[in-house]
Amino acid sequence: MNDIQRLLRVYNNNFLLLSEITDREKIEYLNFEKIILVTDKNLLNFLEISKVINLFIDKYNTKIIKLSSGEPNYEMIEGTSKKIFEERCDLVIALGGGSILDIVKAASMYENSIENVDNFSASRKRYSKKLVKTLAIPTTAGTGSEFTNTTVYKTRLNIKNWLWDELTYFDYVIYLPSLTIDLPQEITNYSGVDAFDHLIESLMSIKFDKNNLELCNKGMEVIWDSLPKIEKDNDNIENRTNMLLGSGMAGKAIHFTGCGICHCIAHTLGSLTKIPHGAAVAYGLLHTIEPVLKYNQDLLKRFRGPLESSSPILLAKKIQNWVTNLRINYDLIEKKINLDEFLKIYFIEDNKSMRDNTYYQPSKFDLRTILQGLWN
Repeated sequence: MNDIQRLLRVYNNNFLLLSEITDREKIEYLNFEKIILVTDKNLLNFLEISKVINLFIDKYNTKIIKLSSGEPNYEMIEGTSKKIFEERCDLVIALGGGSILDIVKAASMYENSIENVDNFSASRKRYSKKLVKTLAIPTTAGTGSEFTNTTVYKTRLNIKNWLWDELTYFDYVIYLPSLTIDLPQEITNYSGVDAFDHLIESLMSIKFDKNNLELCNKGMEVIWDSLPKIEKDNDNIENRTNMLLGSGMAGKAIHFTGCGICHCIAHTLGSLTKIPHGAAVAYGLLHTIEPVLKYNQDLLKRFRGPLESSSPILLAKKIQNWVTNLRINYDLIEKKINLDEFLKIYFIEDNKSMRDNTYYQPSKFDLRTILQGLWN
């Protein structure tokens, strides 16, 4: 077990990194009578992932909930919650990317099945009881949702919303790096840059604590090194493992500090378009990293390893070049956004925690200028 694995084990004592899931002695906690596995129906087309699903069906008497692809919304959460409640299961497994993990975290928190998840937003009522254990098996290395207590989803008004509670943490986490190999490179890049930005935003957060310094810099270092290598060698299991570990560290980092304006921009874009979250994050990072670093140059002291720098402009250019070299498509947003609609959502109350969590807090004029490539 390396240092990163030990660090993640601190945050979830039931965290396991496995080469395969068939070793029952290592997952002895799967001694449950009724198990539901929630997954993206498109993942059934991937050989390694389908093997794991079939194993749960054959050995653990598991029922499968297959959801359509896409970012979480209120219908997915409420529908999944109803099925979980009807089955009266005692373990729910989330097998998929960040969307599936977020759906399970929200849907498994009930006294009865959730009738209106919008009542459970970040600024409204809280859950009171958790009646089922949850296990995360992520198939992407990005959101770090397996180590956070946060869910992001679209409401009935089609606006991205947050909900979180101490009860929403996964009880168990399993990393199987082999499950990430079959995913398209584009999804790998979207997920990876999201994790990388979580670490950067945590490092530059107003809520930053020096105890978070090692977590952020170790996570950034492994992602900085591993993600570009995957584009050249997709099947390298060491790089895939490092990406999962870096993603887990990113999840814990934002748990401690929350996100900043880059994710506020990304969530706003996600409310207005169908752009993948990781692409929206990449766009936000490209256009905000320089003004953030120039506004408060003391932030440079927090960066270590390959990102250590004494110049805000040089560090910003280094990060921008790294992101630009990844294959990410911005066609869904460039020259397609109405400025007034963007500003209306960006400044809603539920985005305030992200807006206020960065030293540089752009005005409406600043946003129009630094994001000028968006406006139609």
